Amino acid sequence: MADEELKKAFHELQVKVIDTTQQVKVTEAKIEQLKRSITHAQLTDQELSDLPEGTKTYENLGRIFVAQSINDIRNALKERTVIANDKIENLNLNKSFLEKNLKESEDNIREMIQHRRK
Repeated sequence: MADEELKKAFHELQVKVIDTTQQVKVTEAKIEQLKRSITHAQLTDQELSDLPEGTKTYENLGRIFVAQSINDIRNALKERTVIANDKIENLNLNKSFLEKNLKESEDNIREMIQHRRK
């Protein structure tokens, strides 16, 4: 009876470890995507800073392009960068929490294995 309960608990911990590992990978992918977005916004801002003030510029809004001033576009890019940095910060906190849970689950599995061997 105790052997079946031990197997069930071991299986549940294994499932939790696999699930948490996948969540960590998804979080890391989101962070990398946001970092690429920040880099893209910074490069675009750098290119816009080189343009003369009166240059006609357009911003992509879905399927259309809207005429915007250079300053409006640069402000929007800076705002996107700030938002992306905030999201990265939150994702890093979430990732730390997931990694802590993963480590605890792995330790529990090791403990079960050592207990089983005794």
